[in-house]
Amino acid sequence: MTTLLTIRPPEGDSYQVAIDGTRFVAPDDRVTAEIATGHLWALPGLADAHAHLSMTSLEDIKGLSEDKMRANIPVTAWAHIERGVLLILDKGGSTDATLITLDHDADLRPYAEVAGAMIHPAGGYMVNFGVEVEPDALVHHIRTTATTRGGWIKIVGDWPRRGEGPINNYPLDILTEAVAVAHSAGARVAMHSMAHSASDAVAAGVDSIEHGPFLTEEDLRLLAGRGGAWVPTIGNMQHWINVLGADSSGGKMFKSGLDRTGENLPLAEELGLTVLAGSDLAIPHGEIATEARLLRDYGLTNRAATIAASSAAYDYVGRPDSVAPGNTADVVFFPENPYNDVTVLDNPELIIRRGTTVHAAS
Repeated sequence: MTTLLTIRPPEGDSYQVAIDGTRFVAPDDRVTAEIATGHLWALPGLADAHAHLSMTSLEDIKGLSEDKMRANIPVTAWAHIERGVLLILDKGGSTDATLITLDHDADLRPYAEVAGAMIHPAGGYMVNFGVEVEPDALVHHIRTTATTRGGWIKIVGDWPRRGEGPINNYPLDILTEAVAVAHSAGARVAMHSMAHSASDAVAAGVDSIEHGPFLTEEDLRLLAGRGGAWVPTIGNMQHWINVLGADSSGGKMFKSGLDRTGENLPLAEELGLTVLAGSDLAIPHGEIATEARLLRDYGLTNRAATIAASSAAYDYVGRPDSVAPGNTADVVFFPENPYNDVTVLDNPELIIRRGTTVHAAS
């Protein structure tokens, strides 16, 4: 049995495609059913480019057992599926237990690329979170120890020291060699940068800047020119302003960073830089539409913000982002065109994952 769908993309003409099992196929005389979708707008799925499936909220950063992380992953993974988030880039955790995501039933989770334990030197990140690797051991660690199974390595680029403010964790020359080693192993490198390590990260060839509130115009141009990505995580920065207090030194730094982000996002869109939406636990699992709205509020057009939370991530990691014969039968339908109003992403009308309807509005 095959089921017929009408696909109306945000741009371009409508067309028909059929579902046979878990795949899209060309419509033919085998079609025996039809789902009325011609009045809806279709995307291949939403995407969260900075998720942490082993944790349920920012409170979990204080410490979780690996057993708890294992128990969390099925719950958090499904929370994404049922909101139409069909691709996850998990940017690491306290241990390599994050990679368990890759073993979870493919029908019950988004497509996933995953980093293992986050890498930082002693004093360079939260205590007992990730793996401590001093600068002189970074290259060796990535060459011999850091897992590349999930496709990503996550390095913490800067962290505040008491009385000194944020300090870069790794010198540029060491970081450059470490990134080259990761690339030779077939992995991408994501860099946490909340202060001023972003410029070194871009110069070193890092693939994705996470947060990056203090990227410079030259950084954006270099990153765009080589096909890199920027994941601003605006919701996360707003969270930390609230936690630290707007008048604290940290709160003022984050506020300044958000102001810079608001200046950089329109330029990033103009340059064609890949901007991706990421929740980073400050936004509940599955609710990436909230971050997409914040990207719009801070300077992206509705169209660019929608793309940041959908097809841009698929394109970036090389997953098919079209609803077309031969591709996996994944599609999310919305009642209005999200390119005109990004807030529509918060209300999917119909979600089909691997040929199965997982949500249909009543």
